[in-house]
Amino acid sequence: MSRALTLAVLIGLLAVAGDPTAAQTPPAGIEERVLLDNDSVRLVFVTYPPGADSDLHFNVGPEVTIVQEGELVLFAQGRREVLGPGGAHWLPDATTHLARNETDRPTRFWSLLLKRCD
Repeated sequence: MSRALTLAVLIGLLAVAGDPTAAQTPPAGIEERVLLDNDSVRLVFVTYPPGADSDLHFNVGPEVTIVQEGELVLFAQGRREVLGPGGAHWLPDATTHLARNETDRPTRFWSLLLKRCD
């Protein structure tokens, strides 16, 4: 894909999604506990009730997800990946993705968004 087309797609996504670096209100039922949020990183402990999902979104900056309890299903880069306790996933910056709890128990995980690494 050409750089111009990639840029046009990203600008279009920004117009639809809003400011991707700003903390947004999580979808209903999802609990987020922000432990650290500065110019470089955002560290959040997240709880998804059964059936909850993140909605399709992307972050400007890479993201690391580590499951502590339960099972989290990630849809990214044309793949479906199931993460159990101790499972981790790396998302490159600007990767459109969705996370979902497809079980009947809560899922708890850590989300580390790398905003800037100076």
